[in-house]
Amino acid sequence: MIERLVVLLAVLAVALAVHLAVRHRRDRVTDGGGDRVDPDEVGLDRFPPAGAFVQFSTQVCAPCRVSLNRLAEAVAHHPGDATVVEVTVNRRPQLAQRHGVRSAPTILYVDSTGAVRRRWTRPPERAELESLLDDAARLAV
Repeated sequence: MIERLVVLLAVLAVALAVHLAVRHRRDRVTDGGGDRVDPDEVGLDRFPPAGAFVQFSTQVCAPCRVSLNRLAEAVAHHPGDATVVEVTVNRRPQLAQRHGVRSAPTILYVDSTGAVRRRWTRPPERAELESLLDDAARLAV
């Protein structure tokens, strides 16, 4: 009986470790890794001076709505300096694949030249967005 309990606890410990590792990987923020986005592939003529947030979403993704709201609020505080573009993954699967999108939401912050500077695989925090846009506005001047 005790042997079964020990085996059960070991299995639960391994399952918890795997779950936490997967969640940590999914919730990370990284730099752009050299990725580039052309404005025309996301429906823009050019990227604004403070850049753009390109969010890859699915139609039934609740965190995607949270993320879009945060992005819209942040951009509203910097009118004309940045924009938000939503790409629906099931409508543009090749574009999502090209940019290595594996989960929704995936958000790319693209500077005015098209270089991906930041990548989130979770809704960004408001403070992260404000700081990023403040820095971008200073550099654009």
